[in-house]
Amino acid sequence: MKRSQFLYTSFVFLIFFSVINGQEKREFTSFKEVLEYVKVTNHQFKNAEWQTRLADLARKTAKLNLLNPKIPASAQVLDNITQQVSFLPGQIFGQPQGTFKEVTIGQQYASTFSVQPQFDIINLANYAQIKSAKTNQLLVENQNKINEQNVYDQINMVYFNILSLNEQKKILEENIVIAKDILRIIQNKFTEGIARKQEVNEAETNLISLQDKLQQIELNTEIQVQTFNLFLENTINATLSEDLWTYENSNAPLTTQNSLLAENAKLQYELSEQEYKGLKFQNYPVLSFISSFNWQNLSNDFAFSKNSDWINFNYIGLKLSYDLPTTVTKYSNLKSKKIQLEMAKNNQEFSKKENENKNKQMILEYEKALLQNENFRKIYTLKKDTYEKNFNQFKENILPLDKLLISQNDMLTSRLNVVYSLANIGFAKAKIEISNRF
Repeated sequence: MKRSQFLYTSFVFLIFFSVINGQEKREFTSFKEVLEYVKVTNHQFKNAEWQTRLADLARKTAKLNLLNPKIPASAQVLDNITQQVSFLPGQIFGQPQGTFKEVTIGQQYASTFSVQPQFDIINLANYAQIKSAKTNQLLVENQNKINEQNVYDQINMVYFNILSLNEQKKILEENIVIAKDILRIIQNKFTEGIARKQEVNEAETNLISLQDKLQQIELNTEIQVQTFNLFLENTINATLSEDLWTYENSNAPLTTQNSLLAENAKLQYELSEQEYKGLKFQNYPVLSFISSFNWQNLSNDFAFSKNSDWINFNYIGLKLSYDLPTTVTKYSNLKSKKIQLEMAKNNQEFSKKENENKNKQMILEYEKALLQNENFRKIYTLKKDTYEKNFNQFKENILPLDKLLISQNDMLTSRLNVVYSLANIGFAKAKIEISNRF
């Protein structure tokens, strides 16, 4: 039993290992490269193409349906098993006046073929549907752009999280080396009898704490990489090689004029307006062309007898149809759409302000990140200088261990803050660049 479990576990491991190693490894050197790859692989963008095609099909259908063409055709073959009996005045047949004679009128076998072409000449409701379908197509395209921007923003966050974690890992590895050196020094002092055991414990605790932080960062990095690969549909195993420190030189002013939200609200208002007109025009008369072409075969022998006759009767004309506005549902739908139209108008006015505020906020976030990075770099320079001086004093037995560990932790925190601010700069800058793509 144990041997079979071992074989099964080994088999599963080999499959998993082969799948992982079977993925193509790809390196991305910039965020722009990532967006270009995502554009052609992510399923949401493929679905967006289908949604655009559906909207285009609906627009073409509305155009073709403007005349509402119909060609009803029918064929029937009847065997009048029992025909209707009529009573005619008897004097017609030489009988006394006041009498009646039973007469069967009609043919037993009647076959009819009928074709009735018709189309609308004036139908305002169908015309409104064309404009509605065209507006809906523009709305779908706009919504697809908004969705695309949202996906890019999500990738942007994960991308710079990974870059930040990679740099945090390097900083922690450097500080672990420092912590090991401090532990070595304090152990030597303890051996020489000039340090206490508590100090050795504190130095070792400091090292373990840093090692734990490093492990947590490695796990968080793995989680973020899995999330990042999911945006790429897990088709590759991505690695990011962009240097986060290049964003230290990012200080150029940026602007953005993205108007997707305002345009979306505007199109929603226009769509509601067209739908309202369509409902209103349903209460207008419709002028249609109508026609009918019929071929009938009559016989008392059997259907389509060679002795039977064919009779044709046709007509063409105009038809004016009008549905009196007494239907409660139509009245209710019209009033409901009127209310929705007013709501869409309010949303349109608010979206303009919301769009402007969003653009300004992106710029402010970018400027905030630049200022914060400048301050954090100054703080790090000071904390690093303090640590170096404290370390020299510690080696000369002038400074106690606890103050050295505090200064090391302050230096580590300030260095990590610089990394956070660089990631914020990159994220804010990329967010503006994403916005300017639309």
